[in-house]
Amino acid sequence: MERLRIEYGTGYMELIVEAFFPCKMPAMRKAAKLINQYCSDETRVELLSELREMADGYKALCEMYTDKAEGFPVDSLERRHWRAQFNKTEVLRKRMENNIRLILGGGKG
Repeated sequence: MERLRIEYGTGYMELIVEAFFPCKMPAMRKAAKLINQYCSDETRVELLSELREMADGYKALCEMYTDKAEGFPVDSLERRHWRAQFNKTEVLRKRMENNIRLILGGGKG
């Protein structure tokens, strides 16, 4: 899924999935409300699958960065670099998990 199209009464919104997600909570609350209200179950399942795949990618990167950091002395520049990479990626992973949770928590009903 490259683009998510959300059609509602007064128009539509298209989100480029890899550019929009993971997003910060204020934007995600608005998007999740529209996704859960106007997207079909099939579209939501497809989106969740894509987001989980992206979250798995962030998790794998975190593990790789941790492994790389452990190969250097504690106070080295290289270790600090890989720890910084880990920290940035971990923020994205957690943000993605929260995005997924909001979509899962707001099913139609």
